[in-house]
Amino acid sequence: MKNLVAMRTHPFEALKTLYLFGKSDIPVAALPSMAVALVLAGPASLPVIAKGFIWNQLHLLTFQVKNQIDGVEEDRIAKSHRPLPSGRISPENAAVLYYVLFALMWAAALTMKTIPCTLTYSVAILIYNEGGLAAIPVVKNVIGAIGLACYCWGTTIILDHGRELYGLKAIAVFMIGAIFATTGHAQDFRDRTADAVRGRKTIPLLLSQPTARWSLAALIVAWTIGLIALWQPPAVASIVFAALGLRCLGGFLSSYDEKYDYVSYCWYGVSTKYGA
Repeated sequence: MKNLVAMRTHPFEALKTLYLFGKSDIPVAALPSMAVALVLAGPASLPVIAKGFIWNQLHLLTFQVKNQIDGVEEDRIAKSHRPLPSGRISPENAAVLYYVLFALMWAAALTMKTIPCTLTYSVAILIYNEGGLAAIPVVKNVIGAIGLACYCWGTTIILDHGRELYGLKAIAVFMIGAIFATTGHAQDFRDRTADAVRGRKTIPLLLSQPTARWSLAALIVAWTIGLIALWQPPAVASIVFAALGLRCLGGFLSSYDEKYDYVSYCWYGVSTKYGA
């Protein structure tokens, strides 16, 4: 319990621990989903944005803490800075933290009127973490897509003062999920070494590197063309979206280094949310 006591008595240390749990999600999930919500909901006051951010982080951290408890051995290989492999928090205390976050996540759902979204998300993360279906590459992408769509869905509801998604807003969130369901294995290129040691079967390991990367590039190009045709944005917006897509696929094709794959995945996160 020593780590837990330290977290209670030193708020900065507690915040740093939470930050390290969710660090990898900031550029690819947290910031993009907040940006999507701001665009879909329109202008919002700072207190409302703060509420949306807290809701967003409670959902992200609930998943990440449990996922990292289950994957601590993998993280020792590729992500030793995380709280569990670095010894910053014990597995027992991390389990307590997970249950606390799960309860807070549902408290936020009840007070902020996102029960359908949070229920969908809860089922998805339970299937992902406890159900073991994340071991199937295609299913992993679909579950991840549901989670990502939920981040955008719930945060948008909060920033839009409790109004449910409808019309083009609902289509945009659905598109975000559809994009990730078909291209979400972009996240697995950066973890190839750890996944191989753990015996995981991800698309970047099942296929040769050229095949995996060029097929991903083809999907990104298809989505880029398709979304421009669907939304018919101004020429400048189309050029920006195409440039983001090219930067993303160019990164995956130009280097097989996992360090650069992480950077490419960050660009992937920006480009997919922008496009949807």
